[in-house]
Amino acid sequence: VGKNLTYISQLDGLTFELYSGSVLPRLLEQVVSCKDELAQQYLMQCVIQGFPDAFHLGTLDALLGALPELQSGVRLHAVMASLMDRLAKYAASDPSVVLKLLDCHAFEKFVESINKVAELHGDIPAVSLVEMYVALMRFTDSVHPDKLANVNRVLGACQRGLAGRGLGGDSKAEKQLVVLLSMPLSSRDAVTVLSLDQYPPLMSLLSRRTHKDMALRVVQAVLTQGIHVSSMSSVEMLFKFIAPLVEEGEDDDELDEEDIEEEQVMVARMLHQLTCSDPQLQFEILRAARSHLELGGPARLRHTFPALAFCGLKAIRIMTAGAAGKLHGSKADAGDEASTDAGSDTAGAADAAAEGAQTGADGGITAEAALQWLLEVVLQLAEVPAPMQALRLLLACAHVSSEEAGLEMLAYEFFEQAFTLYEESVADSRQKVTALHAIVGTLHRCYVFSSDNRDALTQSVTSYAAKLLKRADQCRAVCAASHLAWQEPAAAADTSTGAADGGAEAAEPDQPPGRQPPVRDAQKVMACLKRALKVVAAAKQQRAATARAGKGSGQHLPLYVEIVNHYLYYLSRGVETMSTGVVQQLLELVASELSQYDQELDADTRAYWEATKKHIQIQKAADERFAGLSV
Repeated sequence: VGKNLTYISQLDGLTFELYSGSVLPRLLEQVVSCKDELAQQYLMQCVIQGFPDAFHLGTLDALLGALPELQSGVRLHAVMASLMDRLAKYAASDPSVVLKLLDCHAFEKFVESINKVAELHGDIPAVSLVEMYVALMRFTDSVHPDKLANVNRVLGACQRGLAGRGLGGDSKAEKQLVVLLSMPLSSRDAVTVLSLDQYPPLMSLLSRRTHKDMALRVVQAVLTQGIHVSSMSSVEMLFKFIAPLVEEGEDDDELDEEDIEEEQVMVARMLHQLTCSDPQLQFEILRAARSHLELGGPARLRHTFPALAFCGLKAIRIMTAGAAGKLHGSKADAGDEASTDAGSDTAGAADAAAEGAQTGADGGITAEAALQWLLEVVLQLAEVPAPMQALRLLLACAHVSSEEAGLEMLAYEFFEQAFTLYEESVADSRQKVTALHAIVGTLHRCYVFSSDNRDALTQSVTSYAAKLLKRADQCRAVCAASHLAWQEPAAAADTSTGAADGGAEAAEPDQPPGRQPPVRDAQKVMACLKRALKVVAAAKQQRAATARAGKGSGQHLPLYVEIVNHYLYYLSRGVETMSTGVVQQLLELVASELSQYDQELDADTRAYWEATKKHIQIQKAADERFAGLSV
């Protein structure tokens, strides 16, 4: 019979009138009267695949009208999928077909046909029912991609079809439901799709494990499409849909750390899409996100809270930059009027700058309040525990507090908390070294501190350096700490004054509020470097006492070369205590040490020393301060 149908479809004299008036009615009569499930499905497929698409478009009512009369065992979803796929491809090949499909209300007819099938065959498996709606969704995506109402209608029809019975624990049906829910996300704004009223009821039919997989698809759609979620209602809706992904659950014991990390990195990336131009609303969004993320427990917080903190820092930078821009504009408008009382205006400008940096554009959220909120977030992360992550974030917040918000006491608080973490929570010796260098690097770039506060922080850093386990680590940390006593002018000062290494006292109108002049204490620089030399001497004695057969006693040599380079740096920066004679004396000492242990000198140290000597020769030709050096 199928072969004869193929012959009929290929006859030259077969017109649409003949097909619709005689051929198709008799074919459908034979198919319905057959009563054999396999034969009915096969013959319907032959009709759909054998005859032209234009014939199906003109006889859609007759084809769909025959489906409810077929046996319940016929895979109607496969028959309808074939028909809808053919019409969708037909529409893609000829734009005029789309208008014909609209004129004949093809979508509405497919919906009505599926509903009739579901009513007449009440025992139809859930998987078959969902597959029919998957086919319908595919059809509307191809023919009506701009009609979001059709998507909502398909979802609603599927939900009504499954009402009262659900998926019945059928894993295949659940998988098909995920396909159905995912299809609109691939071609439309994910947040808009999630706002459809028929989406949540279908989502609720999924098990927690499958719901989590679907939540991952939602997050991936947001990231792939680059969607910016900028309203509280959208944020709350989004977290409601991805709740199994961000909240602790009974199945957490089955997940290993790699699985959790992979999932939460996606969530962390999504947090950067929660953006709004209004600072007040932005922090409301971040607070809402935090309330949901806190439900994830320590295993998730270690991955999501750092991203949350950086989102907050970004918002604060925008906030303070906007305040600084307004302040700069108001100062420019003042013009020559301000020059009549320069002293009083300088103080007034500093006060106005501090106020502007703390107040948002709408007078609501302040930089200080936002940074205090960030402090809570970071300290909560530290309790996970994740001390190194928390310490780095505390330092980042301290730098923003100092250089962008001009809040000295809050910046001091961030450093104080970082020091507490360093003392109480960082136990590994290597991590202590890493953390201490991070502290030094951040403090060196902060200009907001008064001399008393800076001295207190610097003394703590110097104390930590002296307590490191290894002599080499002590030496390097003390050398790094020497830079806390000698700051270069900040970038704003360089651009506004054009000073090379002086001019720190000059007026700097573009500086952030509260900025102090760079620290220039030559005596403290020299004291640190002398302490480093003492540490190297102690390391030398230790190696000499413990080395066997004379091996390993020269491991202190790289430290000498590093100290030489610090001396050379300070000489180039014009540090008063760093005279040519002082540097020459050290060069002679190091050269003597290197020659004494020449047999134990490793290739890296030898190359380092040769590069240092070459640098000195180059500087002698370019800088008169190096003229008296000889190596």
